[in-house]
Amino acid sequence: MAEIQQYHLTVRTNEMRLNAFRVADAVARRTFDDLERPDTPSLAIVQSAINRYSEEWDVRILVINDRARVLRDSNHDVLDSYAGQTLLRPEVLNALNRQDTTVLRRNDYALNVAVAVHDEISGRVGAILLIADVSDIFDTVAEIRNTLILYSVAVGLLVIVLVFVMSHRLIAALRQIMRVVQRMSMGKLNVRIPISSRDEYSVLSKAFNNMAEKLEQQEKTRDEFVSNVSHEMKTPLSAIKVLSESILTLESVPEEVYREFFEDINSEVDRMTNINNDLLALVKVDQREQTLHLAPVNINELVEDILKRLSPLAEKKKVVLLYEEVRLVEIDADDVKLALAISNIVENGIKYTPRGGTVKVVVDSDHQFAYITIQDTGIGVPEEEQDKIFNRFYRVDKTRDRDTGGTGLGLAIARSTVLLHNGSIRLTSKPEEGSVFILRLPIRK
Repeated sequence: MAEIQQYHLTVRTNEMRLNAFRVADAVARRTFDDLERPDTPSLAIVQSAINRYSEEWDVRILVINDRARVLRDSNHDVLDSYAGQTLLRPEVLNALNRQDTTVLRRNDYALNVAVAVHDEISGRVGAILLIADVSDIFDTVAEIRNTLILYSVAVGLLVIVLVFVMSHRLIAALRQIMRVVQRMSMGKLNVRIPISSRDEYSVLSKAFNNMAEKLEQQEKTRDEFVSNVSHEMKTPLSAIKVLSESILTLESVPEEVYREFFEDINSEVDRMTNINNDLLALVKVDQREQTLHLAPVNINELVEDILKRLSPLAEKKKVVLLYEEVRLVEIDADDVKLALAISNIVENGIKYTPRGGTVKVVVDSDHQFAYITIQDTGIGVPEEEQDKIFNRFYRVDKTRDRDTGGTGLGLAIARSTVLLHNGSIRLTSKPEEGSVFILRLPIRK
């Protein structure tokens, strides 16, 4: 406020100084001797000029001689006129000493501007004093100040109300989140936070709901996993129990029968061992913090070795194994884990491809990634089930057949291994036409 007030006072002072010089210029054309004698033409001219200027500029104009005596006053009020009086004000005395002076009298809100005027004939120095009422400036500044105070109070009250409302909403949102968290901590994973706005808490609520959905899905997956493990283990255990009881109850049977029963028991034990080994491998791969033994691996040689090892299984099923080498590819990888992943997918393709079919492996790369494409002409995967193909114990045929079905963990192990190498695996498939698995692995870790 002080800056605004000072600005307007400075503007008014400059205007008054300019006008004072104009009056001084008009007075300087007359001598003080003429102005001091009554009823002279010069006196009448000067009086007319200061009257006109006073009305035009809304100021009071005084003409003062070198002895500080007021010769003319634009105010004709007898009781208030300074005409004929000696005016010993500091600004007048400074002007008589050729020092133009401005004084603000705050008691009556009067701005006084005094400038020197020279009598060119006699050399005498008088003064021109302009007095202006600047109470309007103070009133305006006071009004602005009061308005700002009023607005500040209003804004302050509005802010208090908004803070109260917002804090109430935030606390309510936090309490709602806490209630859901408490219910989830008691095992109720199906609860969700209602979302009715688009603020930061809605973003937090969405993230929390997504986490809850993943936890619920993980819980379902765990239950399904336990159920599948139980089912997989139950079948060979039941078979072993039946065979064992048969051996105990049979009397005087040929040695060949005993041998056949023991061979069946041994086969079921092998099946349980395979399930156990695959489960251990999957657990190790799922431990993302485990150390990969990275080293340069020639993918072409790795794939050729896998195909050689699986060729007896392909020949037994009358399935043709094909290999295409588009580029020589070398990447940083854990060769043992990666070989297991590729082997599981190829072996899976051989098992689910009918006699006379083909399983083709293509090795290619670009400047960033290596691509291993495994294509078979097997039974394929329906589109609605393709997102489940990498689930543990999932089988497309649903029969859990001993001839085609392994443990149901091979693709899950392959996917976890590829992800552990910061890669990706993608499936495209059509029923009765076959499947295509594309493994994408970064060339450098």
